[in-house]
Amino acid sequence: MKIICNRGALLDALTVAGGVVAARTPKPVLQCVKLSAEGKELTVSATDLEVAIRYRDSQVEVSEPGEVLVMAEKLRDIVRESVDDTLAIESDGEMAHIKGADSHFKIYTQPVEGFPMVPGDGGEADFQVAGGQLKQLIAQTIFATAKESTRYAINGILVNVKDKRVAFISTDGRRLAEARGDMVAAPKSKKDGLKAIVPAKALSLIDRLISEPDEPVGFELQENQIIVRTPAATLTGNLVEGQFPPYEDVIPKDCDKKMIAATADLLSAVKRAALLMTEESKGVRLAFSKKGLVLTSQSPGAGEATVNFPCKYEGTDLEVGFNPVYLIEALKVVNSDEVSFEMVAANRPGLLKGGPDFQYVIMPVNLQ
Repeated sequence: MKIICNRGALLDALTVAGGVVAARTPKPVLQCVKLSAEGKELTVSATDLEVAIRYRDSQVEVSEPGEVLVMAEKLRDIVRESVDDTLAIESDGEMAHIKGADSHFKIYTQPVEGFPMVPGDGGEADFQVAGGQLKQLIAQTIFATAKESTRYAINGILVNVKDKRVAFISTDGRRLAEARGDMVAAPKSKKDGLKAIVPAKALSLIDRLISEPDEPVGFELQENQIIVRTPAATLTGNLVEGQFPPYEDVIPKDCDKKMIAATADLLSAVKRAALLMTEESKGVRLAFSKKGLVLTSQSPGAGEATVNFPCKYEGTDLEVGFNPVYLIEALKVVNSDEVSFEMVAANRPGLLKGGPDFQYVIMPVNLQ
């Protein structure tokens, strides 16, 4: 293989592929990326056996087609620290040579035959979502997935295709986020009503692949795999096994108390009320009345905080405690200027709504 690459484009490809490469593994081949040069294109491939990616870089000149397998981290570091606009890469069997104007690096290679097969670019999308819409759906749900749980189903995000719309749902057992959006291309008839649990890692990588808000992103859902295609890349991931909780059952439907406030102002108020929070005190008390909202927190050894927040409120007076971190994370991803917060009682979940397509259920905490 012998090519000349645009350094910036190659670094983008290696950075994205590096998100797939296994950090710790007994198989050195999984810490590598495969560079495949053919025609007028370089393909960078990586896999950890659960997620695989093929990233296409067209800003190359291919003198000799071929393939080479090199350590991902070392190659990325060389490309990142280079000061050249272009880099020449060639392999001679045991070594890959990376040459700049004043530099020459030699990296030992691995046998290409030992690299796991990465699925190709063929296939037809079951449905498509615009890049900007997809980034919003991911941002509004990925933060609420379970980070560590024996209930593997909640380690991922439920993708629900229904009535020509797509919904992303996530939960960690203490809060639940649901974001809905339109599709660019409606699903095939057999795919309408489809549900699949996609790993959070795969969706995080998909988010990084999107460069243009209007570019279509295609989804193909198979029995145990998801295949996502952008104009520049193809990502394949194993779906999460298990049954996602019946999330619709936990969304409050009988709320008789409602607050309406500006999103940015409420976010600021919650942040300020949480400034003195410690490990021992993980709650902020919210006192709702016709006069508005008063947020208070107490921390042994730290002090007390009180924030008076004017807002519209309908219903009887209510005092309830919430983990402010959960409120802050949700308010940060709301894309509407105004939010509503609906409640029933101090021991029942609250329902935060931001626009017509985002809702967030949060469990209360005991502040006694």
